[in-house]
Amino acid sequence: MLEIYAKAAGNVVGRESELKAILAAMDAGKHILLEGPPGTSKSTLLRSIAREADIPFFILEGNIDLTPAKLVGHFNPAKVMADNYQPDYFEKGPLTKAMESGGILYIEEFNRMPADVSNVLITPMEEGEMHIPRYGTVKAIRPFTVISAQNPYDDVGTVRVSRAFMDRICLIKMDYQSEEEEQGIVRQKTGCSDQNTVFQAVRMVRKTREHPDIKLGASVRAAIDLVDIYSSLQKLDSRSKEDFLTAARMAMTNKIWLNEITSRTPDEIIEDIWDSLKVQFKGNGKSELPAGSDDTSENKWDVENQEDLKKKKSVM
Repeated sequence: MLEIYAKAAGNVVGRESELKAILAAMDAGKHILLEGPPGTSKSTLLRSIAREADIPFFILEGNIDLTPAKLVGHFNPAKVMADNYQPDYFEKGPLTKAMESGGILYIEEFNRMPADVSNVLITPMEEGEMHIPRYGTVKAIRPFTVISAQNPYDDVGTVRVSRAFMDRICLIKMDYQSEEEEQGIVRQKTGCSDQNTVFQAVRMVRKTREHPDIKLGASVRAAIDLVDIYSSLQKLDSRSKEDFLTAARMAMTNKIWLNEITSRTPDEIIEDIWDSLKVQFKGNGKSELPAGSDDTSENKWDVENQEDLKKKKSVM
């Protein structure tokens, strides 16, 4: 498990405590509910674990159209009509595949699933097996793990998760990461070497999370989009401030959730945030960072992260 942790940690910016918690739960045979807003590296973390541990990974989107048959599987109607029910004619769903292969079943937006679908998971999670009529009993191979995710701030189109399900899982809460870690994520995803642009994009996104007119702010994905769009706009002209605001509108207005009582538009709020920050921004790699900030292409987090990885490898 230590080797998997070291390898997975090298692929993800931060999230050391959450990574340890997930690996510990899986090792103990427990199932997990990840609770946090969008863009908090839930799927990234799980994909890294599955890849480094060589565990099959099945992902499922929870929504009102999901049925037990889509989760478990179903018999092919044409083959059944031609030759009756045969186990070979059963087309396995992600739950059955995950159980038989000892994989991870990752369910996004879990609290959007109908109750009858989520209840199907209870026996496999509790007993490690599931009976499918005319197919037989499916027994789970370790480390079969159900990992669900939900956004605690979203109350539109969601359903209440049953106590029976909550009683069979372990809860891991994932909030937004630190500013330095989010800068590291943006640099990793965009390849941008200009720390000033990265700093400004992350700072704008983080401001949306504390703005009084915004119920739920933007995730780090907005900062990634902002940097990518801004970098492309700079290839066409050099109007740095105008281009940055244009990129911010494109990247952020559809990613924030306004309070119901506000009369302002997303564009107005993004402009408001920009007005409070643009005095620091000179553009073309000349942003003025606040005192004490690292203005090199790699900040303090990257240096410390590399040192941590060296220590982990030396321990192994």
